[in-house]
Amino acid sequence: MKKLLLIILLSTPLFAEVKMTPLNEYLEIENQADPKVLLYVISRCSAINFNLADLSDDRKELQDRGLLVGQTFSKLAETLRQTIRKEDSPTDNKKTTDNTINLIFNEYVKIMNENYAKTGMYFTDMMIDDLSTCSALYEQSVNE
Repeated sequence: MKKLLLIILLSTPLFAEVKMTPLNEYLEIENQADPKVLLYVISRCSAINFNLADLSDDRKELQDRGLLVGQTFSKLAETLRQTIRKEDSPTDNKKTTDNTINLIFNEYVKIMNENYAKTGMYFTDMMIDDLSTCSALYEQSVNE
């Protein structure tokens, strides 16, 4: 019995890959009234729009929109994070916010590179859905 348990443990990867949850699914299962949940969503929206801008250098209008929306969400994340972590200095808050968005940006890059190698396209269906979710949130925030 001990040998069987040992074989099962050794054959199971100890560090299973964690995949990004699509934003629409994340919003369904998390408490949207929680400022930390909102901070994560806003940070993801910033990151994916910066990814869009990064890949759109040959389409100026799309690149400009990605930068504008990414910067808007970045500023929102910075402001929201400062209300959550009042004890952090504005400089530390900005640095942490930028680092978080950069980490998420890089996670999207990993997904894009893997998808490109397999399909010849950078954006996955999940990423397109994330962009759609973020666009709706952006339009909602601009119209308020």
